[in-house]
Amino acid sequence: RTRTTPEQLAVLEKTFSVNPSPNNRVREQLSRELGMSERSIQIWFQNRRAKVKNIAKRS
Repeated sequence: RTRTTPEQLAVLEKTFSVNPSPNNRVREQLSRELGMSERSIQIWFQNRRAKVKNIAKRS
């Protein structure tokens, strides 16, 4: 398991705020830009959406 660096996290969070469900092309571009696999980016967005859903459910 690899941890995201603070720089990668900042880019991912910024992208998430604009588009919580990026398409294949956006994920591909992010993977090249951040040096992460497309799959790990896909999973990051999946987990982030689940986190938002979980927080919304609590309140």
